[in-house]
Amino acid sequence: MSNVLGLICRSCQRITPEREFAYACPSCNRPLEVAYDLEALKRALGRGWPGPGAGSLLLQWREALPIDRPELVDQVTIGEQQTPLIRSTRVGPRLGLPDLRFKIEMSLGSASLKDRGTSLCALKALELGYDTLCVASSGNNASSIAAYAAKAGLRAAVFIQRDASPAKILKMLAYGATVVRVDGDMSAASRVLKQLLEKHRWLNCGGPNPYRMTAKRLVAYEVTAQLDGGVPDAIAFPCGGSAGLVAAQMGYAELLAMGVIPRMPRLIGVQLAACDPVTQAFEAGRDEVTPVAKRPSFSDALMNNSPTWGAAALKAVRETGGIFLSVTDEEVAAMIRSLSAQEGLFVEPAGAVAVAGVAKLMAERRIPGLSRVVCTLTGHGLNAPQAAFPDLKLPDPVEPTPAAVEAYLAAR
Repeated sequence: MSNVLGLICRSCQRITPEREFAYACPSCNRPLEVAYDLEALKRALGRGWPGPGAGSLLLQWREALPIDRPELVDQVTIGEQQTPLIRSTRVGPRLGLPDLRFKIEMSLGSASLKDRGTSLCALKALELGYDTLCVASSGNNASSIAAYAAKAGLRAAVFIQRDASPAKILKMLAYGATVVRVDGDMSAASRVLKQLLEKHRWLNCGGPNPYRMTAKRLVAYEVTAQLDGGVPDAIAFPCGGSAGLVAAQMGYAELLAMGVIPRMPRLIGVQLAACDPVTQAFEAGRDEVTPVAKRPSFSDALMNNSPTWGAAALKAVRETGGIFLSVTDEEVAAMIRSLSAQEGLFVEPAGAVAVAGVAKLMAERRIPGLSRVVCTLTGHGLNAPQAAFPDLKLPDPVEPTPAAVEAYLAAR
């Protein structure tokens, strides 16, 4: 039995039935989110945290998701499951954090965190009768949608910015998506998709889609379960559109309202200095986010100068005593190399942004008393394999004799 009450407006609190699906409130045009019967959900959680062996996270967290036809899960799943939460052995102590943990979101099927939201969007597309999934994306969301559309037998129309990673574009094409590489940035891709959505009945799996957000909030549930009901002092997110941070706040707020956790963690949002409109708004004390001019960056992701969830992210960070800050390309590249060489974790630039931000935060002592901190590693290094290693070359062949190999090893 579903614990869903409907789609509730974040502003006026009007509830729209799921059968009347919309992206925004019919009354005030503000974003909608999935509303739950928290008493019923609390009873469900009281029976124990679901184990990671329950199959797809759609089934693992079925009672905390708006799923009407669970029999369709097999048609959409590509193996998405609870992602690992592992303890740092070298980077954390170097930063002065006794308990730094990494939430390995890049272990999902398409190698990025986007599968959380896409898996549910694909399922709801089947439930609601859509035949096309679409998105405007810098790369990872488009790759995820392409993969899930392929599995579900749906069409994928993905609109990407001109400078998306070639590795991500190849993934989209391999999955059979229709790839529209817009001659412009994310704003241009989003603009043209918005215009086309007025003419086509496609399911937009990005921006304000309430199903995407409610699935992404499960990161808060998972971290709580993995910490045996505990709450980290802080949890850090890389922020472009800022959906991940806002979704986590939604999840933690539900857990607090149900009495499952005793307090909220501080939320830390980290942006690239090349495009940091939310950080600039935070530091200026503003409640709204003003678009900024982008500067060149080695990353194709997070470069969103007009984030859909920027104002909501500011509110979430301030209400939890958290912070927004920015990091340079150089700081991110250095962290990619550290995570690879010291933790065995190869991440793309956007995947290292949260850890680079925490490192800067600790060096500047901006939030005292942090001990247990969780950083989300959101995308695998193979999504942008040469970003932090532009000068790496293949080793020269070595003669297949012990003497030659010994000489080669001695020279290194």
